[in-house]
Amino acid sequence: YFTVYFGKNFKNSSNKYLNISFVMKKNIGNAVTRNKIKRKLKYAVQKILEEKEPINLNYTYVIFGKNNVYKDKFANVLSEVNETFEKIRQINNQL
Repeated sequence: YFTVYFGKNFKNSSNKYLNISFVMKKNIGNAVTRNKIKRKLKYAVQKILEEKEPINLNYTYVIFGKNNVYKDKFANVLSEVNETFEKIRQINNQL
């Protein structure tokens, strides 16, 4: 569904805001399709932040959306986003 890149913020150690970007390639559909994919991914991240907070605010995230998000149901996208951020949190705890 997507690819996530993340890196540590070195400016502020106590960041209050989530620094996240949603990026789409130009060759994926038209503008309506790309915006719908970004909206689904943004809403999935918002739902995760409302329920619990597995997303570390001391990191910057870049999410590259893919065409499968447009075709699939939101519940599947939400579970994938949740699993991905859980894996990222486990990686950060090991470091």
